[in-house]
Amino acid sequence: MTADSLSAWRRITLRVLVAVLAFMVGFPILYAALVPDHLPPPPALPDPPPGNYRLFVVDWGYHAAIVVEQPRGWRLGPPGAEESPFLEYAWGDRSFYYESNHRPHAVFGTLFLPTASVLYLEPRPDPPHFGGAEAVFARTVDAATLRALLTELERSIEHDASGARLPPLAPTPLDRGRFYAAHGKYLWTRNCNWWVVARLAGAGLASRPTGVIFTTQVGPRLREFTSVRP
Repeated sequence: MTADSLSAWRRITLRVLVAVLAFMVGFPILYAALVPDHLPPPPALPDPPPGNYRLFVVDWGYHAAIVVEQPRGWRLGPPGAEESPFLEYAWGDRSFYYESNHRPHAVFGTLFLPTASVLYLEPRPDPPHFGGAEAVFARTVDAATLRALLTELERSIEHDASGARLPPLAPTPLDRGRFYAAHGKYLWTRNCNWWVVARLAGAGLASRPTGVIFTTQVGPRLREFTSVRP
């Protein structure tokens, strides 16, 4: 190979790398800017009994989750724990989060292409324990705000024509909760931390989720939460 042909190949390789990098950065940003966060109409939830209810936002180090107190007598928990006093909701990419597919091409799709999502629902005791968490934020809400938040969370789960949740996906061996097919496409600009802020914002509990990528960006978007020990 001559010096000229080697130089030409280097230029071509550089252009390809620049194009791939531009796609990896530009497409997810354009997708987040142009494609709205569309969820179906909310499910019909009853009014909770009047009172104050506890709410937590948990930073697990790599993703954030919402832990909400379930009104007594409600049955939103996963099979076998429908009346759990607290419920943890989290959202993520189906391939990476549920199927544990960590192969390079799958991770590329997870981060840079709109991919199918799942919602994770785990029962929690009263009081809930958050050992291993990086940070925990807490506040209390009234019954109306609790209903608004649970409505936002339940809208992320796929429901059938009658309004009932679709059955959970097959159990996973290392998780205490269950996964459900969810609405919304996952990529790095619409990730699990963005979802947490978006759902809280829908209930008036956080500011807009635009630009949220990392767990450390979640806390500053919350409204009237207090940092507590995990």
